[in-house]
Amino acid sequence: MGFAIILSTVIGLTALALSYPFSRRRRWIAPVLACLAFTVSLAWFLMPVCVLIPPEDIASFNPPIETRTETGILGQRYFEERNGGWFHCKARIARKLFF
Repeated sequence: MGFAIILSTVIGLTALALSYPFSRRRRWIAPVLACLAFTVSLAWFLMPVCVLIPPEDIASFNPPIETRTETGILGQRYFEERNGGWFHCKARIARKLFF
């Protein structure tokens, strides 16, 4: 989560730097745009993405997938059962960077 916050801060500061020259008359526009860019990018990076786990992979889990209760930083369970199938859920930034 630290990497997502750092990346979102960079995006927010970039938005601040790019919008500052265009907002000389209304000085509140640049900080508002920077905060908006930070919030939107952080929400996008931390949004969970769930991928269906194939049944042959579920059979090889040790301990069984039904007994796993691991959660992520935001409290999202890594393994969820939906509509009769098991899904592996991770934050978007973790899915893109790690696998």
